[in-house]
Amino acid sequence: MNLVEALKNLFPAGWRVEMKGNVLTGQARIGDRGETTAAVLGAANNAPIGLEGILALGQGLENVMRDHPGRPIVLLVDNSGQRMALREELLGLFEYIANLAALQDMARRRGHKLLAVVYGNSVAGGFIACGMCADRVCAFHDARTSVMNLPAMAKVTHLSQDFLEGLSHTLPVFAPGLDNFYKMGGIHEIWDSRYSCRLEDALAGCASDDNRAELGKERCGRTMARDVMNLVASA
Repeated sequence: MNLVEALKNLFPAGWRVEMKGNVLTGQARIGDRGETTAAVLGAANNAPIGLEGILALGQGLENVMRDHPGRPIVLLVDNSGQRMALREELLGLFEYIANLAALQDMARRRGHKLLAVVYGNSVAGGFIACGMCADRVCAFHDARTSVMNLPAMAKVTHLSQDFLEGLSHTLPVFAPGLDNFYKMGGIHEIWDSRYSCRLEDALAGCASDDNRAELGKERCGRTMARDVMNLVASA
């Protein structure tokens, strides 16, 4: 689904956004009647996120915190990952991503609800920068998610792709795709209809407590993560 279609489905009461490069900023009315205004930020066009995009998203968050205290924030996600370029690596792309995640945490601490909606693609560092750190992460049923595809994972781990593909059939951690992210708790909800109503309900249900490890255990995608976290916390 492209950006315009996603906006129409999510915000039938209207929206106003600006595009600079592949980054969008603006606002939209929530619900069919549009009683609530939300800030809208995100990455679009299935493009990689580079330094300029991360800085623009960070500036957008700062503007919302300054000009509209407490306003809910909807992060729209459609990117092909972090930009793989020498310039980005030399200038410390990971530091930019970490700073953007810190700004999202600052917004949360200042009373903003953060809801991420994956309507297109979401990959690796692009997903970490925009989406994965939200209070709640939801996705359209035809969206795509992955941290690393199996050929790349084989290169990094020095394990054969055939071996990893075998693991992926029983271990969601080794398998890209929306359903596997859902099993691991990385995606809270998958939507296939009534997008504006589901968005309104998801915003109302946003909480700062991170329950993704519990969801992963309930859905049998990460069966030990919650228990290990509890052991470490109580040690």
